Amino acid sequence: MTRIQTSAATVADDVIKEFIHWNGDAIGVRIARAPGRVNLIGEHTDYNEGFVLPMTVECSVVVAARVRKRGCHRVRSDFFGEDVDIPVGERPSGNMPRWASYVAGMLCEIHTLHGRAAGLEMLIVSDVPIGAGLSSSAALEMAVGMVAADLARIHIPAKAMARIGQRVEHTYAHVHCGIMDQIASRLGKRGHALLLDCRTLRTRAVPLPGDQATLVVVDSGVRRALAASKYNERRDECAQSLAYFKQLDGGISALRDVSLETFQQHRHGIPAHLQRRTQHVIEENARVRESVKALEAGDLAAFGACMWRSHESLRDLYEVSCHELDTLVEAARQMPGVLGARMTGGGFGGCTVNVVQPSATPQFCDRILAEYEEACHRSASVMVVNENLEAGIVPWK
Repeated sequence: MTRIQTSAATVADDVIKEFIHWNGDAIGVRIARAPGRVNLIGEHTDYNEGFVLPMTVECSVVVAARVRKRGCHRVRSDFFGEDVDIPVGERPSGNMPRWASYVAGMLCEIHTLHGRAAGLEMLIVSDVPIGAGLSSSAALEMAVGMVAADLARIHIPAKAMARIGQRVEHTYAHVHCGIMDQIASRLGKRGHALLLDCRTLRTRAVPLPGDQATLVVVDSGVRRALAASKYNERRDECAQSLAYFKQLDGGISALRDVSLETFQQHRHGIPAHLQRRTQHVIEENARVRESVKALEAGDLAAFGACMWRSHESLRDLYEVSCHELDTLVEAARQMPGVLGARMTGGGFGGCTVNVVQPSATPQFCDRILAEYEEACHRSASVMVVNENLEAGIVPWK
């Protein structure tokens, strides 16, 4: 995978060269960029209308596109080395490559809503690892949506664009996700995490203590083969639990509304596995709020403690971790300078996120890779987040 530069000017130069190599010239091309994201805390709370605390990372999806004279969209993925033709306004078909279904879904939804989508020539370049839990699909959706709207001269507010991306996930990818990934990719700010209320979509930028701690993402190399089906299974379990608590209190419309006291009092009315799922959601929402207070107070020890507890809950109550992720977190727990670690993303593979003291970061990166390979007999990779990117249209000369 080619690493995309963080500088906007360098990104523009590189992708324009690729576009010219693919299509002969770059007249009329517009470029959009959307980053991947890592969720610091607040896992599986988004589709329960709860709270999450994601931040963008350095890897991103970059889309260069222009209006073409012929009717259909012609789309190329640099990552997959594939070209796909997509009729304007047509829903994704079953024989379309999975990556192209996200593109077709965004273009179809924008065409349906606004009726002004012309055929496009579109080149997609990405260095967001696929299946690692860093929201490669949300970044793709947001970059495609931004450049398509820009070329059609349509203004689509950021949160409305995120809603379109979520609908694409539900309708075409059949993953009934919340809206965190799209909001985080589209609205993330440099130097900040993003506190998101998934019910109201209100956001608040939370400063990151970059001089006191380094964020390190460790990719286990385990791709989430079970993620889509298990994700939907967990969502269904939450819906079953919600139906029970709604019978007790008509004011409850999502699991975020169930207090710990109500849960403890009435928990035995649902099966044990639904008790575990519900307890995780309630306590994870509380951990998000506690984490924000800790970050705003500069108390990284308290923030790290929330991360450790979050992983334990995801492992034991929500049951979405795996041996490799647990190995990475437990190895991090034993290393000097590590303030907190947890799995991040939907689970069953993907990445961990680690908060490490800057002076300890080089040693941590070396040790975590070596200890993981020894324990799991497979290779991991690390990404030190030096800069978290913002989405937008990338200017070029």
